Amino acid sequence: MNMTITKSKFMEYKRCQRFPALNELYKRKDLDDAAKDKFHDLLDTLDHVEDFIDEDFTSPDLEHLEVMMPYFNEIEVLNARKVMTHFGGETKYGTTYGSQKLFIRDYHYFNLNCYVDIYNRNEEATHIVEVKATTTNKFMSLKYKENKVEYFLFSRDEDNILHLNEEYDPSLLENEKYLAQRNKLFDSYHSAGAYVYDLAFQRFIIEEDIQDAKYYLGVVNHEYVFDGTYVDGKPIYDQAIAALIDVTKITKELQPIIQKELDVVIERINKDDLSRVELGRYCQVKKMRECIFKDLCYDKLPKKNNIMMYMDRHHGFKDEATGDKYALFDLINDDYTSMEDVPHSWLNRRNNQIQRDVAISHKPYVDHAKIRSAIETIKYPIYHLDFESFPCPLPRFRGETAYTQSLFQFSLHIEVEPGVCDKERDHIEFLAEDEYDNREKLVEKLCASIKQDGGSIMVYNQAFEKTRIKELAVLFPEYKDQLLEMNERLFDLMHIVKTNTSLFVDLGFDQERAKTINYYHEDLLGSFSIKKVLPLFSDLSYQGMPVGNGMEAVYAYARYKDLSKTELEITRRNLREYCKQDTWAMVEILEQLRKI
Repeated sequence: MNMTITKSKFMEYKRCQRFPALNELYKRKDLDDAAKDKFHDLLDTLDHVEDFIDEDFTSPDLEHLEVMMPYFNEIEVLNARKVMTHFGGETKYGTTYGSQKLFIRDYHYFNLNCYVDIYNRNEEATHIVEVKATTTNKFMSLKYKENKVEYFLFSRDEDNILHLNEEYDPSLLENEKYLAQRNKLFDSYHSAGAYVYDLAFQRFIIEEDIQDAKYYLGVVNHEYVFDGTYVDGKPIYDQAIAALIDVTKITKELQPIIQKELDVVIERINKDDLSRVELGRYCQVKKMRECIFKDLCYDKLPKKNNIMMYMDRHHGFKDEATGDKYALFDLINDDYTSMEDVPHSWLNRRNNQIQRDVAISHKPYVDHAKIRSAIETIKYPIYHLDFESFPCPLPRFRGETAYTQSLFQFSLHIEVEPGVCDKERDHIEFLAEDEYDNREKLVEKLCASIKQDGGSIMVYNQAFEKTRIKELAVLFPEYKDQLLEMNERLFDLMHIVKTNTSLFVDLGFDQERAKTINYYHEDLLGSFSIKKVLPLFSDLSYQGMPVGNGMEAVYAYARYKDLSKTELEITRRNLREYCKQDTWAMVEILEQLRKI
């Protein structure tokens, strides 16, 4: 027998023919597959992952996983309790890799194996449950429209188990719109389909021994609201927090596809071919599950001004003269690797034309009139605001749901007049003193610090702050009016640098110019994240900071309970410096924008 193929190895090896050969050379041993899968589940669930991690961050390390693993394990326990209560019979599960029930299948001289997160057997059937650290929202968000009315792909039964609606209405299998959404469950690169595909591989192994099993994904109910009950310092959840998704039918339909792709994987392993392959969607570039060998295959792309840096590149490119359309990866595989390689006439979006012109001239593009008109609308004093939050997989405090962005810190720099702001004297901050619920203290200080004087509240990428403030207004109704008034004063600094169509239409610009970017420099590399924008306007740097990005802030805060008094003091100091840097960065960027 040549090799053991696990579900994680199968999902990786099926990417392309080069991956198995590269992996044999590399032999990653830093983290086990189950741990990495759970960590990526966490990141895939976040609404604004860019607010927490660097753009170059793709793989977890051991420290990150140690922080989050207790929550992942608790999700498995909660789903196991639900299974035991609902199905009865005998249940086997374990929170450590290798402690669960193992299934093995010999296939073409290969050893296929899988550990089942939760195995249940009662008098009626066997139930196989694969637990994922995600929520029901991943599946309840699959919808289709009929006559402008939205319909869900899944429905809940009285036991909070999700079933495909075709189980109740078989005629849906003739509905093209329904089927279009259903097909996403067969796509291993779709956020929901990846989970189903994973379980379908396990079914291929298990069915050699058990033919009557039912297959479920065990996740967290995204609608469950924690009531704040604690016993002996631990949150007490009722069974409604766990949810099962019945994918028995889909995983059955996937079996021929799994077998066909497994045959391909085995052929690739035997072939051991290191030669180059065409690049494609399976590389999962800029995704949390990006191929670990991406840099080896993308080495022909220049580090700056490459074709992958075109904004809205997923829409493709079109030759207006012939009407021919070109997909991104088709162009790359035909050696169109730089921005300059794409003819100007194929760029149908003004922003892409600007990017190409900047790449050729190496001179920044600036729309002075738009930038100045936006700056003129800012009202003083400016409150430069930044939040830090902990997106815990399980709710920790009253009123929270799974993955609530639970605020634990803010930084505020107050700019009284244009350019009048001292980094130290005009700075106000709040940081939770411990791991307990400090949200009301945060709200109190926020409301005391931001006066109701009409001054603009400056943020960067405002969707995050706006949503957090709305949530606080619901949780703490006594501050509702003041919090919602703050939301009306939010001003997004990114709108000055990039653009915002409605803002600039209101300022008198035509639709086309309003949606066109205001500023572009080749060092942005197609991104307007604050960490890409900052070096263009300031010498400030996050390099070398003990806490240097949002995810590091999350883990620093999550470790509070494990730290000594001295360690906690150092950690809190590092968190304060990081959050303070975020708001001071906005002060410096705005000051330089005034000079453009």
